[in-house]
Amino acid sequence: MAKMGCQKGMHRLCGTHGIGLYSARFAFVEYATAQQAVEATKKLNGTPLDKKHTLAVNKLTDIDRYGREGRVDDEYHPPELDDFAEREHLRWWLGDPNGRDQFVMHRGESVGVYWNKKKDTPENIIDRHAWTEMFVQWSPLGTYLATMHARGVQLWGGPNWQRIHRIPHPFCNLIDFSPGEKYLTTWSFKPIEVAEDDPVLSMEEDGKNYIIWDVATGKPLRSFQTHDLPGPTEDENGQPVKKKIPWPAFKWSADEKYVARMLDGQSISVYELPKMVLLDKTTIKIESIRDFEWAPASPQRDGIKSYEQLFCFWTPEIGSNPAKVGLMSIPSKEIVRTRNLFSVTDAKLHWQSQAAYVCVKVDRHSKSKKSLATNLEIFRVREKGVPVEVVDSIKDTVINFAWEPKGDRFCLITAAEAPLVPTAVPPKTSVSFFCPEKSKGASVGNFKHIRTIDRKNSNTIYWSPKGRFVVVATLLSQQSSDLDFWDLDYEGEKPEAEKDLTANLQHMNTADHYGVTEIEWDPTGRYVASSASVWKHAVSHPKPSLLPSYAPTSLLHHDSGNPLINLSDGERLPPLRLQRRTPP
Repeated sequence: MAKMGCQKGMHRLCGTHGIGLYSARFAFVEYATAQQAVEATKKLNGTPLDKKHTLAVNKLTDIDRYGREGRVDDEYHPPELDDFAEREHLRWWLGDPNGRDQFVMHRGESVGVYWNKKKDTPENIIDRHAWTEMFVQWSPLGTYLATMHARGVQLWGGPNWQRIHRIPHPFCNLIDFSPGEKYLTTWSFKPIEVAEDDPVLSMEEDGKNYIIWDVATGKPLRSFQTHDLPGPTEDENGQPVKKKIPWPAFKWSADEKYVARMLDGQSISVYELPKMVLLDKTTIKIESIRDFEWAPASPQRDGIKSYEQLFCFWTPEIGSNPAKVGLMSIPSKEIVRTRNLFSVTDAKLHWQSQAAYVCVKVDRHSKSKKSLATNLEIFRVREKGVPVEVVDSIKDTVINFAWEPKGDRFCLITAAEAPLVPTAVPPKTSVSFFCPEKSKGASVGNFKHIRTIDRKNSNTIYWSPKGRFVVVATLLSQQSSDLDFWDLDYEGEKPEAEKDLTANLQHMNTADHYGVTEIEWDPTGRYVASSASVWKHAVSHPKPSLLPSYAPTSLLHHDSGNPLINLSDGERLPPLRLQRRTPP
Protein backbone atom coordinates (compact mmCIF):
# COMPACT_ATOMS: atom_id res chain seq x y z
CA MET A 1 0.00 0.00 0.00
CA ALA A 2 2.78 2.43 0.86
CA LYS A 3 4.33 2.02 -2.61
CA MET A 4 1.28 3.69 -4.15
CA GLY A 5 1.82 6.97 -2.31
CA CYS A 6 1.89 8.56 1.10
CA GLN A 7 -0.67 7.06 3.48
CA LYS A 8 -2.37 9.21 6.06
CA GLY A 9 -3.47 6.16 7.99
CA MET A 10 -4.35 2.49 7.92
CA HIS A 11 -7.05 1.06 10.17
CA ARG A 12 -7.22 -2.71 10.50
CA LEU A 13 -10.37 -4.21 12.01
CA CYS A 14 -10.23 -7.17 14.39
CA GLY A 15 -12.70 -9.25 16.39
CA THR A 16 -12.69 -11.80 19.17
CA HIS A 17 -13.39 -15.48 18.80
CA GLY A 18 -12.98 -17.98 21.60
CA ILE A 19 -9.24 -18.08 22.17
CA GLY A 20 -8.54 -14.46 21.37
CA LEU A 21 -8.17 -11.75 18.77
CA TYR A 22 -8.52 -12.44 15.03
CA SER A 23 -8.38 -10.35 11.85
CA ALA A 24 -11.64 -9.33 10.19
CA ARG A 25 -9.79 -9.68 6.86
CA PHE A 26 -10.29 -6.10 5.75
CA ALA A 27 -8.89 -2.69 6.50
CA PHE A 28 -9.43 0.98 5.67
CA VAL A 29 -6.47 2.78 4.05
CA GLU A 30 -6.40 6.57 3.75
CA TYR A 31 -4.21 8.41 1.20
CA ALA A 32 -3.20 12.03 1.11
CA THR A 33 -4.92 12.74 -2.22
CA ALA A 34 -7.86 11.35 -4.15
CA GLN A 35 -5.56 10.64 -7.13
CA GLN A 36 -3.35 8.39 -5.00
CA ALA A 37 -6.42 6.48 -3.85
CA VAL A 38 -7.61 5.99 -7.44
CA GLU A 39 -4.15 4.75 -8.55
CA ALA A 40 -3.96 2.33 -5.59
CA THR A 41 -7.38 0.93 -6.48
CA LYS A 42 -6.43 0.43 -10.13
CA LYS A 43 -3.04 -1.15 -9.55
CA LEU A 44 -3.58 -3.21 -6.41
CA ASN A 45 -7.04 -4.69 -7.00
CA GLY A 46 -6.68 -8.34 -7.97
CA THR A 47 -3.08 -8.66 -6.78
CA PRO A 48 -2.34 -12.31 -5.83
CA LEU A 49 -1.10 -12.59 -2.23
CA ASP A 50 -0.41 -16.31 -2.54
CA LYS A 51 -1.90 -19.28 -4.39
CA LYS A 52 -5.16 -19.12 -2.43
CA HIS A 53 -5.62 -15.44 -1.62
CA THR A 54 -6.11 -12.40 -3.84
CA LEU A 55 -6.22 -8.80 -2.66
CA ALA A 56 -9.45 -6.91 -3.42
CA VAL A 57 -9.29 -3.09 -3.26
CA ASN A 58 -12.36 -0.85 -3.52
CA LYS A 59 -12.93 2.85 -3.10
CA LEU A 60 -15.13 3.91 -0.20
CA THR A 61 -17.43 5.57 -2.72
CA ASP A 62 -18.00 2.14 -4.32
CA ILE A 63 -19.29 0.81 -1.02
CA ASP A 64 -21.66 3.76 -0.80
CA ARG A 65 -22.64 3.33 -4.43
CA TYR A 66 -23.57 -0.34 -4.14
CA GLY A 67 -24.29 -0.90 -0.47
CA ARG A 68 -26.02 2.10 1.02
CA GLU A 69 -29.50 1.75 2.48
CA GLY A 70 -32.09 0.96 -0.14
CA ARG A 71 -29.60 -0.38 -2.67
CA VAL A 72 -29.62 -3.92 -1.24
CA ASP A 73 -32.82 -5.72 -0.27
CA ASP A 74 -32.72 -7.22 3.22
CA GLU A 75 -34.86 -10.15 2.05
CA TYR A 76 -33.40 -12.75 -0.32
CA HIS A 77 -35.15 -13.18 -3.63
CA PRO A 78 -34.04 -15.99 -5.94
CA PRO A 79 -32.82 -14.76 -9.33
CA GLU A 80 -35.23 -14.93 -12.23
CA LEU A 81 -33.95 -17.22 -14.95
CA ASP A 82 -34.98 -16.52 -18.51
CA ASP A 83 -36.51 -19.34 -20.51
CA PHE A 84 -34.05 -21.22 -22.67
CA ALA A 85 -33.83 -19.69 -26.13
CA GLU A 86 -32.12 -21.74 -28.79
CA ARG A 87 -29.48 -19.74 -30.60
CA GLU A 88 -28.65 -19.95 -34.27
CA HIS A 89 -25.76 -22.13 -35.36
CA LEU A 90 -22.79 -19.80 -35.77
CA ARG A 91 -21.05 -22.02 -38.34
CA TRP A 92 -24.13 -22.63 -40.39
CA TRP A 93 -22.42 -21.94 -43.73
CA LEU A 94 -20.47 -25.21 -43.41
CA GLY A 95 -23.70 -27.04 -44.25
CA ASP A 96 -24.05 -25.42 -47.66
CA PRO A 97 -24.85 -28.32 -50.05
CA ASN A 98 -22.76 -26.75 -52.81
CA GLY A 99 -19.70 -26.21 -50.60
CA ARG A 100 -19.57 -22.50 -51.39
CA ASP A 101 -17.55 -19.84 -49.61
CA GLN A 102 -18.67 -16.40 -48.48
CA PHE A 103 -17.07 -13.00 -48.72
CA VAL A 104 -17.96 -9.57 -47.36
CA MET A 105 -17.65 -6.34 -49.35
CA HIS A 106 -17.72 -2.82 -47.90
CA ARG A 107 -18.42 -0.23 -50.56
CA GLY A 108 -19.60 3.30 -50.00
CA GLU A 109 -21.96 3.27 -47.03
CA SER A 110 -23.11 -0.33 -47.53
CA VAL A 111 -21.82 -3.70 -46.36
CA GLY A 112 -22.87 -6.90 -48.12
CA VAL A 113 -22.17 -10.61 -47.59
CA TYR A 114 -22.21 -12.87 -50.68
CA TRP A 115 -22.01 -16.50 -51.70
CA ASN A 116 -19.33 -17.12 -54.32
CA LYS A 117 -20.88 -18.94 -57.30
CA LYS A 118 -17.96 -19.68 -59.63
CA LYS A 119 -18.70 -17.96 -62.96
CA ASP A 120 -22.16 -16.76 -61.96
CA THR A 121 -22.92 -13.45 -60.29
CA PRO A 122 -22.35 -13.77 -56.52
CA GLU A 123 -25.53 -14.34 -54.54
CA ASN A 124 -26.21 -11.59 -52.03
CA ILE A 125 -27.10 -12.96 -48.58
CA ILE A 126 -27.53 -9.69 -46.76
CA ASP A 127 -26.89 -6.03 -47.50
CA ARG A 128 -27.12 -3.35 -44.82
CA HIS A 129 -26.68 0.38 -45.08
CA ALA A 130 -24.35 1.95 -42.48
CA TRP A 131 -23.69 -1.44 -40.88
CA THR A 132 -20.30 -0.16 -39.77
CA GLU A 133 -18.79 3.25 -39.11
CA MET A 134 -15.20 2.24 -39.96
CA PHE A 135 -14.43 -1.23 -41.30
CA VAL A 136 -15.59 -4.83 -41.04
CA GLN A 137 -13.49 -7.84 -40.11
CA TRP A 138 -14.11 -11.59 -39.97
CA SER A 139 -12.87 -13.59 -37.01
CA PRO A 140 -10.10 -16.08 -37.99
CA LEU A 141 -12.46 -19.08 -38.36
CA GLY A 142 -15.29 -17.07 -39.89
CA THR A 143 -17.66 -17.47 -36.94
CA TYR A 144 -18.18 -13.74 -36.32
CA LEU A 145 -18.32 -10.61 -38.44
CA ALA A 146 -17.10 -7.60 -36.47
CA THR A 147 -18.35 -4.08 -37.19
CA MET A 148 -16.81 -0.92 -35.75
CA HIS A 149 -18.74 1.90 -34.09
CA ALA A 150 -18.10 4.96 -31.93
CA ARG A 151 -19.46 3.13 -28.90
CA GLY A 152 -17.48 -0.03 -29.53
CA VAL A 153 -17.41 -3.27 -31.52
CA GLN A 154 -20.36 -5.47 -32.42
CA LEU A 155 -20.10 -9.17 -33.33
CA TRP A 156 -22.63 -10.67 -35.74
CA GLY A 157 -23.31 -14.23 -36.87
CA GLY A 158 -25.76 -16.98 -37.74
CA PRO A 159 -27.94 -17.34 -40.86
CA ASN A 160 -29.97 -14.23 -39.92
CA TRP A 161 -26.89 -12.17 -39.01
CA GLN A 162 -28.04 -11.44 -35.50
CA ARG A 163 -25.94 -9.42 -33.08
CA ILE A 164 -24.13 -11.88 -30.81
CA HIS A 165 -22.25 -9.43 -28.56
CA ARG A 166 -21.62 -5.76 -27.98
CA ILE A 167 -18.02 -4.99 -27.01
CA PRO A 168 -18.31 -1.55 -25.36
CA HIS A 169 -14.85 -0.14 -26.03
CA PRO A 170 -15.62 3.47 -27.03
CA PHE A 171 -13.79 4.92 -30.07
CA CYS A 172 -12.07 1.57 -30.71
CA ASN A 173 -9.61 1.82 -33.62
CA LEU A 174 -8.24 -1.72 -34.01
CA ILE A 175 -9.20 -5.27 -33.05
CA ASP A 176 -7.39 -8.60 -33.04
CA PHE A 177 -8.90 -12.06 -32.42
CA SER A 178 -6.98 -14.94 -30.87
CA PRO A 179 -6.35 -17.86 -33.31
CA GLY A 180 -9.28 -19.92 -32.01
CA GLU A 181 -11.63 -16.93 -31.49
CA LYS A 182 -11.82 -17.34 -27.70
CA TYR A 183 -10.47 -13.86 -27.01
CA LEU A 184 -10.44 -10.42 -28.57
CA THR A 185 -8.04 -7.50 -28.15
CA THR A 186 -9.40 -3.99 -28.71
CA TRP A 187 -7.35 -0.78 -28.86
CA SER A 188 -8.20 2.90 -29.00
CA PHE A 189 -5.84 5.82 -29.43
CA LYS A 190 -8.01 7.77 -27.00
CA PRO A 191 -7.86 6.53 -23.39
CA ILE A 192 -11.12 5.03 -22.14
CA GLU A 193 -13.35 7.17 -19.95
CA VAL A 194 -15.59 5.01 -17.75
CA ALA A 195 -18.82 6.36 -16.27
CA GLU A 196 -19.64 5.33 -12.71
CA ASP A 197 -22.84 3.60 -13.80
CA ASP A 198 -21.26 1.68 -16.72
CA PRO A 199 -22.80 -1.84 -16.68
CA VAL A 200 -19.77 -3.59 -18.24
CA LEU A 201 -16.61 -1.55 -17.71
CA SER A 202 -15.23 -0.80 -14.26
CA MET A 203 -12.85 1.86 -13.02
CA GLU A 204 -10.08 -0.67 -13.72
CA GLU A 205 -10.51 0.14 -17.43
CA ASP A 206 -10.56 3.93 -16.90
CA GLY A 207 -7.62 5.61 -18.66
CA LYS A 208 -6.56 2.44 -20.48
CA ASN A 209 -6.17 1.88 -24.24
CA TYR A 210 -6.22 -1.92 -24.61
CA ILE A 211 -8.83 -4.37 -23.35
CA ILE A 212 -8.69 -8.16 -23.70
CA TRP A 213 -12.18 -9.69 -23.83
CA ASP A 214 -13.70 -13.14 -23.40
CA VAL A 215 -15.64 -13.56 -26.66
CA ALA A 216 -18.08 -16.16 -25.25
CA THR A 217 -19.29 -13.88 -22.46
CA GLY A 218 -18.49 -10.45 -23.88
CA LYS A 219 -16.79 -9.54 -20.59
CA PRO A 220 -13.41 -7.78 -20.18
CA LEU A 221 -10.57 -9.83 -18.70
CA ARG A 222 -7.90 -7.16 -18.26
CA SER A 223 -6.98 -3.71 -19.55
CA PHE A 224 -3.67 -1.98 -20.32
CA GLN A 225 -2.26 1.40 -21.24
CA THR A 226 -0.30 2.08 -24.42
CA HIS A 227 3.47 1.94 -23.92
CA ASP A 228 5.45 5.06 -24.69
CA LEU A 229 7.07 4.46 -28.08
CA PRO A 230 10.86 4.82 -28.34
CA GLY A 231 12.47 7.66 -30.24
CA PRO A 232 12.19 11.46 -30.22
CA THR A 233 8.79 13.07 -29.77
CA GLU A 234 9.65 16.10 -31.96
CA ASP A 235 11.54 16.53 -35.22
CA GLU A 236 14.29 19.09 -35.91
CA ASN A 237 11.64 21.74 -36.65
CA GLY A 238 9.87 21.20 -33.35
CA GLN A 239 6.93 19.40 -34.93
CA PRO A 240 5.44 16.29 -33.25
CA VAL A 241 6.74 13.01 -34.68
CA LYS A 242 4.06 10.57 -35.78
CA LYS A 243 4.88 7.12 -34.44
CA LYS A 244 3.43 3.86 -35.68
CA ILE A 245 1.70 1.74 -33.04
CA PRO A 246 2.98 -1.87 -33.27
CA TRP A 247 0.06 -4.14 -34.12
CA PRO A 248 -0.85 -6.55 -32.83
CA ALA A 249 0.63 -5.36 -29.55
CA PHE A 250 -0.54 -8.52 -27.77
CA LYS A 251 0.48 -11.76 -29.47
CA TRP A 252 -1.18 -15.12 -28.86
CA SER A 253 0.35 -18.55 -28.38
CA ALA A 254 -0.94 -21.19 -30.79
CA ASP A 255 -3.18 -22.87 -28.18
CA GLU A 256 -4.46 -19.56 -26.72
CA LYS A 257 -3.14 -20.40 -23.25
CA TYR A 258 -0.81 -17.38 -23.26
CA VAL A 259 -0.76 -13.87 -24.61
CA ALA A 260 2.41 -11.77 -24.54
CA ARG A 261 3.36 -8.12 -24.91
CA MET A 262 6.78 -6.62 -25.53
CA LEU A 263 8.18 -3.48 -23.94
CA ASP A 264 10.60 -2.38 -26.63
CA GLY A 265 14.22 -2.75 -25.60
CA GLN A 266 13.42 -4.15 -22.17
CA SER A 267 11.17 -7.16 -21.62
CA ILE A 268 8.31 -9.48 -22.58
CA SER A 269 5.30 -9.93 -20.31
CA VAL A 270 3.55 -13.29 -20.70
CA TYR A 271 0.03 -13.61 -19.29
CA GLU A 272 -1.83 -16.84 -18.57
CA LEU A 273 -5.36 -17.13 -19.88
CA PRO A 274 -8.16 -16.90 -18.95
CA LYS A 275 -7.20 -15.23 -15.64
CA MET A 276 -4.75 -12.87 -17.37
CA VAL A 277 -2.21 -13.18 -14.55
CA LEU A 278 1.48 -12.59 -15.23
CA LEU A 279 3.38 -15.85 -15.67
CA ASP A 280 5.38 -16.50 -12.47
CA LYS A 281 4.43 -12.93 -11.42
CA THR A 282 7.44 -11.51 -13.28
CA THR A 283 8.27 -10.16 -16.71
CA ILE A 284 10.98 -11.76 -18.83
CA LYS A 285 13.91 -9.34 -18.99
CA ILE A 286 15.60 -9.34 -22.41
CA GLU A 287 17.91 -6.37 -22.81
CA SER A 288 17.45 -4.42 -26.07
CA ILE A 289 14.80 -6.79 -27.46
CA ARG A 290 13.45 -5.61 -30.81
CA ASP A 291 10.81 -8.18 -31.76
CA PHE A 292 9.37 -11.60 -30.96
CA GLU A 293 6.93 -14.04 -32.55
CA TRP A 294 5.10 -17.08 -31.13
CA ALA A 295 5.27 -20.39 -32.97
CA PRO A 296 1.98 -20.58 -34.95
CA ALA A 297 1.50 -24.25 -33.93
CA SER A 298 2.40 -26.27 -30.85
CA PRO A 299 6.05 -27.28 -31.33
CA GLN A 300 7.20 -30.87 -31.63
CA ARG A 301 10.86 -30.76 -30.68
CA ASP A 302 12.84 -33.97 -30.85
CA GLY A 303 12.97 -35.73 -27.48
CA ILE A 304 10.70 -33.21 -25.71
CA LYS A 305 7.56 -34.83 -24.29
CA SER A 306 6.48 -32.15 -21.83
CA TYR A 307 4.06 -29.37 -22.74
CA GLU A 308 5.57 -26.20 -24.16
CA GLN A 309 4.99 -23.25 -26.43
CA LEU A 310 7.88 -21.46 -28.15
CA PHE A 311 8.59 -17.92 -29.18
CA CYS A 312 11.52 -16.54 -31.15
CA PHE A 313 13.11 -13.16 -30.36
CA TRP A 314 16.07 -11.10 -31.49
CA THR A 315 18.26 -8.34 -30.07
CA PRO A 316 20.57 -5.98 -32.02
CA GLU A 317 24.30 -5.42 -31.67
CA ILE A 318 25.28 -3.14 -28.80
CA GLY A 319 28.91 -2.10 -28.56
CA SER A 320 31.05 -5.22 -28.80
CA ASN A 321 28.11 -7.54 -28.07
CA PRO A 322 26.76 -9.32 -31.17
CA ALA A 323 23.14 -9.41 -32.24
CA LYS A 324 21.36 -12.49 -30.96
CA VAL A 325 18.42 -14.67 -31.96
CA GLY A 326 16.87 -16.92 -29.33
CA LEU A 327 14.15 -19.54 -28.90
CA MET A 328 12.42 -19.54 -25.51
CA SER A 329 10.18 -22.29 -24.12
CA ILE A 330 7.07 -21.34 -22.14
CA PRO A 331 6.11 -21.88 -19.31
CA SER A 332 9.64 -22.87 -18.22
CA LYS A 333 11.18 -19.66 -19.69
CA GLU A 334 14.17 -21.78 -20.76
CA ILE A 335 16.17 -20.53 -23.74
CA VAL A 336 16.51 -23.67 -25.84
CA ARG A 337 18.64 -22.23 -28.68
CA THR A 338 20.58 -19.04 -29.39
CA ARG A 339 22.64 -17.81 -32.30
CA ASN A 340 24.99 -14.82 -32.42
CA LEU A 341 24.98 -12.58 -35.51
CA PHE A 342 27.36 -9.83 -36.65
CA SER A 343 27.12 -6.73 -38.87
CA VAL A 344 23.32 -6.77 -38.50
CA THR A 345 21.21 -3.83 -39.67
CA ASP A 346 17.82 -5.47 -39.21
CA ALA A 347 16.17 -8.86 -38.77
CA LYS A 348 12.71 -10.29 -39.40
CA LEU A 349 11.24 -13.49 -37.92
CA HIS A 350 9.24 -15.86 -40.15
CA TRP A 351 7.68 -19.02 -38.70
CA GLN A 352 6.58 -21.88 -40.93
CA SER A 353 2.86 -22.61 -40.35
CA GLN A 354 3.45 -25.93 -38.55
CA ALA A 355 6.34 -24.58 -36.43
CA ALA A 356 8.78 -26.94 -38.15
CA TYR A 357 11.10 -24.03 -39.03
CA VAL A 358 11.68 -20.42 -38.17
CA CYS A 359 13.59 -18.36 -40.71
CA VAL A 360 15.42 -15.27 -39.51
CA LYS A 361 15.91 -12.86 -42.41
CA VAL A 362 19.08 -11.00 -41.54
CA ASP A 363 20.03 -7.78 -43.36
CA ARG A 364 23.78 -7.30 -43.01
CA HIS A 365 25.81 -4.23 -43.85
CA SER A 366 29.27 -4.12 -45.34
CA LYS A 367 32.26 -2.85 -43.38
CA SER A 368 31.74 0.59 -44.94
CA LYS A 369 28.00 0.35 -44.08
CA LYS A 370 27.19 1.61 -47.60
CA SER A 371 25.63 -1.58 -48.95
CA LEU A 372 23.28 -4.28 -47.67
CA ALA A 373 22.87 -7.98 -48.36
CA THR A 374 20.61 -10.61 -46.83
CA ASN A 375 21.18 -14.11 -45.59
CA LEU A 376 18.72 -16.54 -44.08
CA GLU A 377 19.24 -18.33 -40.77
CA ILE A 378 16.81 -21.27 -40.75
CA PHE A 379 16.23 -22.98 -37.38
CA ARG A 380 15.11 -26.60 -37.83
CA VAL A 381 12.91 -26.73 -34.74
CA ARG A 382 11.89 -30.39 -34.94
CA GLU A 383 15.39 -31.76 -35.27
CA LYS A 384 17.61 -32.71 -32.34
CA GLY A 385 19.42 -29.71 -30.88
CA VAL A 386 17.60 -27.31 -33.27
CA PRO A 387 20.38 -27.05 -35.90
CA VAL A 388 20.62 -23.84 -37.94
CA GLU A 389 21.06 -23.87 -41.70
CA VAL A 390 22.44 -20.73 -43.34
CA VAL A 391 21.43 -19.66 -46.85
CA ASP A 392 24.10 -17.11 -47.80
CA SER A 393 23.93 -17.28 -51.59
CA ILE A 394 21.64 -14.22 -51.81
CA LYS A 395 23.57 -11.20 -53.06
CA ASP A 396 20.84 -8.55 -52.80
CA THR A 397 18.49 -7.34 -50.10
CA VAL A 398 15.39 -9.46 -49.49
CA ILE A 399 12.31 -7.22 -49.38
CA ASN A 400 9.73 -10.01 -48.97
CA PHE A 401 9.79 -13.62 -47.75
CA ALA A 402 7.05 -16.23 -47.33
CA TRP A 403 6.95 -19.92 -46.38
CA GLU A 404 4.66 -22.34 -48.17
CA PRO A 405 1.81 -23.14 -45.73
CA LYS A 406 2.04 -26.71 -44.42
CA GLY A 407 5.16 -27.18 -46.54
CA ASP A 408 8.91 -26.68 -46.52
CA ARG A 409 9.42 -24.48 -49.58
CA PHE A 410 9.67 -20.71 -49.69
CA CYS A 411 9.65 -17.78 -52.05
CA LEU A 412 11.46 -14.46 -51.71
CA ILE A 413 11.77 -11.16 -53.55
CA THR A 414 15.05 -9.25 -53.72
CA ALA A 415 16.03 -5.75 -54.84
CA ALA A 416 19.52 -4.58 -55.68
CA GLU A 417 18.93 -1.37 -53.76
CA ALA A 418 15.97 -1.49 -51.40
CA PRO A 419 14.58 2.06 -50.97
CA LEU A 420 14.20 3.32 -47.42
CA VAL A 421 10.99 5.17 -48.40
CA PRO A 422 8.50 4.52 -51.25
CA THR A 423 9.59 6.01 -54.56
CA ALA A 424 7.63 7.04 -57.65
CA VAL A 425 9.47 4.45 -59.76
CA PRO A 426 10.30 1.42 -57.59
CA PRO A 427 13.50 -0.50 -58.37
CA LYS A 428 13.43 -3.69 -60.41
CA THR A 429 13.12 -6.83 -58.35
CA SER A 430 13.91 -10.54 -58.68
CA VAL A 431 11.76 -13.46 -57.55
CA SER A 432 13.49 -16.60 -56.25
CA PHE A 433 12.18 -20.01 -55.19
CA PHE A 434 13.83 -22.46 -52.76
CA CYS A 435 13.05 -26.01 -51.65
CA PRO A 436 14.82 -28.90 -49.86
CA GLU A 437 16.82 -31.34 -51.90
CA LYS A 438 15.70 -34.95 -51.91
CA SER A 439 17.01 -37.10 -49.08
CA LYS A 440 16.68 -40.67 -47.89
CA GLY A 441 14.23 -41.55 -45.16
CA ALA A 442 12.04 -39.05 -43.33
CA SER A 443 14.72 -36.38 -42.95
CA VAL A 444 14.45 -33.08 -44.82
CA GLY A 445 17.37 -32.20 -47.07
CA ASN A 446 19.23 -28.90 -47.22
CA PHE A 447 17.49 -25.94 -48.82
CA LYS A 448 18.50 -25.35 -52.43
CA HIS A 449 17.82 -22.61 -54.94
CA ILE A 450 15.34 -23.64 -57.67
CA ARG A 451 15.17 -20.66 -60.00
CA THR A 452 15.26 -16.84 -60.11
CA ILE A 453 13.15 -14.62 -62.36
CA ASP A 454 14.83 -11.25 -62.94
CA ARG A 455 13.66 -7.80 -64.00
CA LYS A 456 10.27 -7.90 -62.30
CA ASN A 457 8.25 -5.27 -60.43
CA SER A 458 6.83 -7.76 -57.91
CA ASN A 459 6.72 -6.79 -54.24
CA THR A 460 4.31 -9.21 -52.51
CA ILE A 461 3.91 -12.99 -52.09
CA TYR A 462 0.61 -14.81 -51.47
CA TRP A 463 0.70 -18.59 -51.01
CA SER A 464 -2.40 -20.72 -51.31
CA PRO A 465 -3.48 -21.79 -47.79
CA LYS A 466 -3.22 -25.37 -49.06
CA GLY A 467 0.31 -24.88 -50.41
CA ARG A 468 1.61 -25.72 -53.91
CA PHE A 469 0.32 -22.57 -55.69
CA VAL A 470 1.62 -19.06 -55.11
CA VAL A 471 0.77 -15.62 -56.48
CA VAL A 472 3.64 -13.16 -56.77
CA ALA A 473 2.16 -9.72 -57.40
CA THR A 474 2.80 -5.99 -57.71
CA LEU A 475 0.63 -3.95 -55.34
CA LEU A 476 0.22 -0.19 -54.85
CA SER A 477 1.96 0.67 -58.08
CA GLN A 478 0.90 2.90 -60.99
CA GLN A 479 3.51 1.38 -63.30
CA SER A 480 2.63 -2.31 -62.98
CA SER A 481 -0.21 -4.47 -61.66
CA ASP A 482 0.83 -8.02 -62.56
CA LEU A 483 -0.27 -11.15 -60.72
CA ASP A 484 2.03 -14.06 -61.57
CA PHE A 485 0.68 -17.55 -60.79
CA TRP A 486 3.20 -20.31 -60.06
CA ASP A 487 2.83 -24.06 -59.46
CA LEU A 488 5.55 -25.80 -57.45
CA ASP A 489 4.21 -29.32 -58.09
CA TYR A 490 3.72 -29.10 -61.84
CA GLU A 491 2.85 -32.51 -63.23
CA GLY A 492 4.66 -32.03 -66.53
CA GLU A 493 8.27 -32.75 -67.45
CA LYS A 494 10.89 -31.69 -64.90
CA PRO A 495 14.15 -29.95 -65.97
CA GLU A 496 17.19 -32.19 -65.64
CA ALA A 497 19.00 -29.66 -63.45
CA GLU A 498 16.18 -29.86 -60.88
CA LYS A 499 15.79 -33.65 -60.67
CA ASP A 500 17.16 -33.80 -57.12
CA LEU A 501 14.84 -31.11 -55.78
CA THR A 502 11.45 -31.54 -54.09
CA ALA A 503 9.68 -29.14 -56.44
CA ASN A 504 8.78 -28.82 -60.10
CA LEU A 505 8.33 -25.11 -60.75
CA GLN A 506 6.07 -23.90 -63.55
CA HIS A 507 4.76 -20.43 -64.42
CA MET A 508 1.02 -20.85 -65.05
CA ASN A 509 -0.16 -17.43 -66.17
CA THR A 510 -0.04 -13.69 -65.54
CA ALA A 511 -3.17 -11.73 -64.70
CA ASP A 512 -3.53 -7.95 -64.55
CA HIS A 513 -5.66 -5.79 -62.23
CA TYR A 514 -4.91 -2.10 -62.57
CA GLY A 515 -4.48 -0.31 -59.23
CA VAL A 516 -4.67 -3.52 -57.21
CA THR A 517 -4.11 -2.95 -53.48
CA GLU A 518 -5.18 -6.24 -51.86
CA ILE A 519 -4.98 -9.95 -52.68
CA GLU A 520 -6.45 -12.83 -50.71
CA TRP A 521 -6.94 -16.55 -51.25
CA ASP A 522 -10.12 -18.29 -50.26
CA PRO A 523 -9.50 -20.90 -47.51
CA THR A 524 -9.83 -23.87 -49.90
CA GLY A 525 -7.19 -22.61 -52.32
CA ARG A 526 -9.66 -22.61 -55.23
CA TYR A 527 -9.97 -18.86 -55.78
CA VAL A 528 -7.92 -15.70 -55.45
CA ALA A 529 -9.58 -12.32 -55.00
CA SER A 530 -7.92 -9.01 -55.84
CA SER A 531 -9.28 -5.57 -55.06
CA ALA A 532 -8.45 -1.89 -55.36
CA SER A 533 -9.39 -0.02 -52.20
CA VAL A 534 -9.71 3.72 -51.72
CA TRP A 535 -8.15 3.21 -48.29
CA LYS A 536 -4.87 2.53 -50.05
CA HIS A 537 -5.00 4.94 -52.97
CA ALA A 538 -7.56 6.57 -55.25
CA VAL A 539 -8.33 4.69 -58.47
CA SER A 540 -10.98 5.97 -60.88
CA HIS A 541 -13.24 2.93 -60.44
CA PRO A 542 -11.91 0.54 -57.83
CA LYS A 543 -13.26 -2.95 -58.34
CA PRO A 544 -12.63 -6.47 -57.07
CA SER A 545 -11.80 -9.44 -59.28
CA LEU A 546 -12.20 -13.13 -58.49
CA LEU A 547 -9.75 -15.53 -60.11
CA PRO A 548 -9.68 -19.35 -59.99
CA SER A 549 -6.25 -20.50 -58.84
CA TYR A 550 -5.90 -23.43 -61.21
CA ALA A 551 -6.66 -21.41 -64.35
CA PRO A 552 -6.04 -17.76 -63.54
CA THR A 553 -8.58 -15.86 -65.61
CA SER A 554 -11.04 -13.36 -64.22
CA LEU A 555 -14.48 -14.70 -63.28
CA LEU A 556 -15.99 -11.59 -61.71
CA HIS A 557 -15.56 -7.87 -62.05
CA HIS A 558 -17.60 -5.65 -59.75
CA ASP A 559 -18.09 -1.94 -60.25
CA SER A 560 -20.80 -0.60 -57.96
CA GLY A 561 -20.21 3.03 -58.80
CA ASN A 562 -19.26 3.53 -55.15
CA PRO A 563 -15.67 3.50 -53.91
CA LEU A 564 -14.64 0.05 -52.71
CA ILE A 565 -13.47 0.39 -49.13
CA ASN A 566 -13.01 -3.21 -48.11
CA LEU A 567 -13.38 -6.65 -49.66
CA SER A 568 -12.71 -9.07 -46.87
CA ASP A 569 -12.90 -12.57 -45.48
CA GLY A 570 -11.26 -11.73 -42.17
CA GLU A 571 -7.89 -12.37 -40.77
CA ARG A 572 -6.07 -9.19 -41.71
CA LEU A 573 -7.09 -5.56 -41.84
CA PRO A 574 -8.43 -4.24 -44.12
CA PRO A 575 -8.18 -6.67 -47.08
CA LEU A 576 -9.87 -9.71 -48.46
CA ARG A 577 -10.61 -12.96 -46.67
CA LEU A 578 -13.13 -15.51 -47.76
CA GLN A 579 -14.91 -17.29 -44.96
CA ARG A 580 -13.75 -20.83 -44.23
CA ARG A 581 -15.89 -23.57 -45.75
CA THR A 582 -14.45 -26.38 -43.63
CA PRO A 583 -13.46 -26.43 -39.95
CA PRO A 584 -9.77 -25.64 -39.36
